[in-house]
Amino acid sequence: MPLAYTSDNPIQPWLLQAAVRVAAYLQAMGGEPVLEHYPFLTLYLDEARRSCPPASDLFELDRGWSGLIDPEAPADTPLARLRQAGLKPEHLRALLLIGLVEVDARFGTVYSMLHPFPDELRLTVGLLADLLTFNAVDDLVPVWHVVQELERRGLILIHQLDRPRAAQPLSLPAPVWAALCGEGFSRPWPELRLYPQTAFETLAELGGLLPPAWLARLGRVPQLVERGLAQGLVLRGMRGSGRRRALGALARTLGRDLLQLQQPAVQQLPGLCRLAGALATLHRAVPLIELELAPGEAIALPPLAGYNGLFGVMLGREGSLTGPQAEGCLLLEVPAADHEARRRQWSQVLDGRVNGTQAVIEDASRNYHLTLGAVARAGKLAQAYAALNDHAHIELADVQEACRALNRQSLENLASRIQTDGAWADLIVSETTRADLANLVRRCRQRETVLAHLGRGFTGIKRGVRALFGGPSGTGKTLAARLIAAELRLDLYRVDLSAVVSKYIGETERNLSRLFARAEEQDIVLLLDEGDSLLTARTDVRSANDRYANMETNYLLQRLEQYEGIILITTNAASRIDGAFQRRIDVFIEFSPPDAGQRQRLWQLHLPGQHAISPGFLRTVSLRCPLTGGQIRNAALHATVLAVDAGAPVCDALLAEGINREYTKQGAASPLN
Repeated sequence: MPLAYTSDNPIQPWLLQAAVRVAAYLQAMGGEPVLEHYPFLTLYLDEARRSCPPASDLFELDRGWSGLIDPEAPADTPLARLRQAGLKPEHLRALLLIGLVEVDARFGTVYSMLHPFPDELRLTVGLLADLLTFNAVDDLVPVWHVVQELERRGLILIHQLDRPRAAQPLSLPAPVWAALCGEGFSRPWPELRLYPQTAFETLAELGGLLPPAWLARLGRVPQLVERGLAQGLVLRGMRGSGRRRALGALARTLGRDLLQLQQPAVQQLPGLCRLAGALATLHRAVPLIELELAPGEAIALPPLAGYNGLFGVMLGREGSLTGPQAEGCLLLEVPAADHEARRRQWSQVLDGRVNGTQAVIEDASRNYHLTLGAVARAGKLAQAYAALNDHAHIELADVQEACRALNRQSLENLASRIQTDGAWADLIVSETTRADLANLVRRCRQRETVLAHLGRGFTGIKRGVRALFGGPSGTGKTLAARLIAAELRLDLYRVDLSAVVSKYIGETERNLSRLFARAEEQDIVLLLDEGDSLLTARTDVRSANDRYANMETNYLLQRLEQYEGIILITTNAASRIDGAFQRRIDVFIEFSPPDAGQRQRLWQLHLPGQHAISPGFLRTVSLRCPLTGGQIRNAALHATVLAVDAGAPVCDALLAEGINREYTKQGAASPLN
């Protein structure tokens, strides 16, 4: 056959009819001898005659246009879907004539001869008008209206817009042509992805992962869209919270696939939405637009051209949508996964790959407050790490390693990981501070469970924990943060202020939004070291700098209140922190400089086991030199380096030199001199 497609190609008969229309037009223009210059057309005519009476001439064959796609036809083909979506036969004929060059490039040669552009192998608007109106037996919509409607629906592209209208060439986007020919989904743009409905659970199967009452509300959305009471659905929540799974289950209920538009650039959004509308109609899919907006960012949601039906938009906590397309959307907040949902997700992902007990699944679901999507990714990685570590079954250490790998992928451009080793005996603080730290660990460990036991006065409370460590530098604040993370078996990441804070307006808020969102999704402990640089008190607005600094502070206030993870903030200037921040802090722990007894314990902790320091000198140093733990560490390190270089143990003189060096760094006189 001249058309290089299998017999189940849904538009092959109509493409043959389009080829007949071109041949009939050629013969009418120049008579029978013209066809001799294009012998390939004979193959198409012979194929068309096989289904017609032998006496049929070319013009009788051409009358097959009149029967193109009955709107009531039950056949579920791409052309029938377009017809049911409101397109008329002339729209479909135009698509076929434009697409002939996609089947056989020799039609481009014919087109270049019929219009006055010998180098142009595509159909022009003027030539399309001639082909559509030739041998017409009924009234037609003006051809330019046909072209405009097809372009509005994202089915064709118009080129060379600087030319006169009749000279503008036409083409079909590659994914549209592939869909028309029944070839499946073509993905030349990475932002577009088609998920078959079988890739998603049913709404009933989601019952253990999302709250039943929430799923019941979700299930009513299609009826509201069908009745015209709503246009679409906006799902807000964290990445991996189940937004796509929920809409995929809804699409499966409707017997449709899911077409996702993944985080397109704002300037590409109108064109991609127009294309997504066309592909959603052709593939019988529910379109889903995923956007990650910055704080305060508002974008106009473009229409999904030619698509009528349910569509979804996935948003995070930040940003908003404007425009008529967004005004008719319902909004649902996707809740964070609770312990039971995480346990079910871990069980599904690991599926018997752990040892005989369920201890690993139970421990992972209780300890790691991940989103459902993060659990799925971590579960697959845990299987790989178990094989890498030569474990017969997945162990908790494999799960921890998998979670750590996910953290590095999503956080290390905005924060740096801190090693969470050490023991509580290494932290020399007062008994009051130690007790406060123990209470903070309990608060973090029970941060989700306690929500079910709170009184009615607690409204809108989140599972996040915000703690402020105040005190001079070197008193153990960062070490305490490391020990807390180790106790909770969570990763600790220090915020890289140089990567977060930007001189450009709005960029600091955008970076903070990304940082907090990723930290929530991966459930890591976030350390905001020297946080007073971001949490300083707001000032009177005397310049543009003051105004934008206050805007950053206001955003951080709001985001901290909504934060659902653990954040530890250290400062050596608590008085500089805005009072509104302090009211939002759950736990404040004061780290005081060590007293003489604590200093002696710090010296014993940091000095080498084999040293030659006299007990009397060590007592004198502890009494007379009020150094912090960080300074004691530095002095002991300097003395040890000198001792190693001299090949001798640390002695009184070397320790004194290390202490004097610390006082010199401060510009103060050493008590030992």
